[in-house]
Amino acid sequence: MTDFVFNRKQLKKKARGAMKLNYFACIAVCFIMVFLAGEYSTTVQGISMWDMTHVADLKYNPAQKKEIIQDMIDNDLTPEQVDKKWHIHNVDAVKTWRRSYEQFGMEGLNSKEVTFFGTTGDGSNIQKLLNAFSITKTAKERLDQLTNNSFFENLPDNAIMYFDGLTRSKSYKFTFVASIATAVSEKKTLKETADIFFNFVAAFLRAVFVTNLMIVCECRFFMESRTYHKTKVGRMGFLFRERTLHPIKTMFIKDIYLTLWTFTGAGFFIKQYSYAMVPCILAENPNMPTKKVITLSRRMMDGYKWELFKIDCTMFGWTLLSMLTIGVVGIFFSNPYRAATHSEVYIALRRKAIEEGMEFSEGLSDKFIDLELLEKQLGENAQETAFTIRIPDSENEEYSRDKVQEVRV
Repeated sequence: MTDFVFNRKQLKKKARGAMKLNYFACIAVCFIMVFLAGEYSTTVQGISMWDMTHVADLKYNPAQKKEIIQDMIDNDLTPEQVDKKWHIHNVDAVKTWRRSYEQFGMEGLNSKEVTFFGTTGDGSNIQKLLNAFSITKTAKERLDQLTNNSFFENLPDNAIMYFDGLTRSKSYKFTFVASIATAVSEKKTLKETADIFFNFVAAFLRAVFVTNLMIVCECRFFMESRTYHKTKVGRMGFLFRERTLHPIKTMFIKDIYLTLWTFTGAGFFIKQYSYAMVPCILAENPNMPTKKVITLSRRMMDGYKWELFKIDCTMFGWTLLSMLTIGVVGIFFSNPYRAATHSEVYIALRRKAIEEGMEFSEGLSDKFIDLELLEKQLGENAQETAFTIRIPDSENEEYSRDKVQEVRV
C-alpha cells in the first residue's frame, strides 16, 4: 500500500466527510457506547472534574487522608486550619474525610468513585499497572515512596483520565493483574479478597457480554455509515439479527492474549495495536474462525501499529477539549470522529490485504463495505471479459466487436 493510501490527513478527512453525512446517527451511536459500554469515558469524566470534593479525593490516597485526619485530631485543628496547612483547597472535603473516618475507619477513606466509569485514584488503570509491577512488599513500599514523592504524584489528572479513557474496555484485564499483584504482596482479609473477586467478576461479565459485543456492533455501524449515509442506529443490533454470538468467543480469546501480555508491561500496548482490527473484521464477517481473525489482524497491522498510534495521539487534543467543555465536544464531535477515523483505517488496511492476497483475506467477503475497491475490481473484470470476447473468430468478427462495445458501455 502506498503512503498516499495511508495518509493520515486523507483518512481523517474521509472520516469527517462520512460523519457529516450521517451526523445525528453517529452521535447517537457513540452516546449509547458511553453509557452502555463504558467507551469514550473521558466524555463523562470531564463532568466529574468540576466537583471539587472529587478533585480533592484524586489528590490524596487513603493513607494520606488518614495522616491528615490524625493530624487534625491530635492537634485539635479546625477543618480550615487543616485545609490551609495541607494545601487541600477544599474545606468540605476535609470535613467529609473526618466524618467518614470516625464512622467507618480506614474503609471510609477508601472511596474513589469520582466518575461514571472510572477513577484517577487507587482504582485507575495507571495505579493497577503500577501495582502489577510491585509484587513483593518491599517493592510495594519502594513504589509507594516513588509515586508519592516524584513524577506520578504530579501527573495532571486529565492525563491520567485520558489514559483511563483509552484503556477503559480493558479494565477487567488491569483489575485481574492488579488483583494477583495485591494478593501476592499484601495480606487481605476474607472480605477484602471477596470484594476484589466480585469486582473482577462483575467487570469481566460486563466486558465480555456487553462491551465487547457493542464494540463490534459500533464498528459495523461506522463501516456501513461510510457507504450508506442513511444507516440507522438500529444496526447496532446486527449481531442479534445475524443470530450469531461467535464474536463473544473471538473477542474473549483476544482479551486473554492481551491479559497475558499485560504482565510484560510494554507488550500490552504493542499487542493491543496488533489486535486492533479484530472487532472490525468480526463486524464484516462475524462467523470467521477465531484463529483466522486474530492472525489476519496481526498481518494487517504489521508495519502500521505506529501509524495507528500516531492517529490516536492526534486525538489527544480533542479529548482535552472535551473535558474542558464538560463533554460537549466529545458528544457532538470527537467521539464519532474517532470512531469514523478508525473505520477509515480499517478500510485502508483491508484494501491492502485484499489486493496483496494476504493470508485469510478471503474472509473479508462483504464487497459493499468498500465501494471504491469494488468499482476497481469490476473494472478489471470488465476488461478481462472484453479480452475474452475479442478472441479472433473469422466467421463472426463483426458480432464480436459489437459485443465488446456492449460490455464496455
